[in-house]
Amino acid sequence: MNTRELLGQLYLLQVNDSLFPIGGYSHSYGLETYIQEGAVHDLATAEEYIRKKLAYSFLYTDLLAVRLAFDAAECADYPALSRLEEILEASRLPLELREASKKLGSRFVKTVSGLTIPWKDASFQLYREQQKGTSICHPCAYGVFCEALGLSRRDALAHFLYAQTSAMVTNCVKTIPLSQTSGQKLLSSLFPFFEELLDQAERASADMLCASAPGFDLSSIRHETLYSRLYMS
Repeated sequence: MNTRELLGQLYLLQVNDSLFPIGGYSHSYGLETYIQEGAVHDLATAEEYIRKKLAYSFLYTDLLAVRLAFDAAECADYPALSRLEEILEASRLPLELREASKKLGSRFVKTVSGLTIPWKDASFQLYREQQKGTSICHPCAYGVFCEALGLSRRDALAHFLYAQTSAMVTNCVKTIPLSQTSGQKLLSSLFPFFEELLDQAERASADMLCASAPGFDLSSIRHETLYSRLYMS
């Protein structure tokens, strides 16, 4: 691995770290609803929730969007990136999810733009200029960012999948609650499942974008009126 490749991997770790300051820790994406209603209440139900969320929602929304954004940036297809942004924003029916995606996206772009990064090409800067004054979805910005660093698509997807799943586990640990050890065992038990999800994300047609089980949207809509809330979504 040469110096540029090493730096790219380090930046990938940085932007996927739970401490990266874009506000991801403030959101449960409807999980808090399931916990308060008792559907997710122990280690077994937490694992069931995460597996179903990944397979029936996240795979064909955020994860596929990262791949499509990466591919469009690689081909310098900026109209395709604009269409992708519009589709993703329109597909997020719950108000809290639309707001979360826009806030995370804008903060992601602002934060990485302040870093001194040895870009492979100008695709991220061009994307940033194109989207100025419009909403930015976090998965799109992340996909373009990874392509501009010269990272492999598989690495970009794998790190994103890990980071988002780790956040789900952390929310379960804090809110159910579970022990820290149980949370780490749960996270590592999902690693073989990751390979299957990554393969599907790389093979999926663009027509599958935004295919999702409606129950997850309904839980996010119900979250807006929960009696007490720890999370913004």
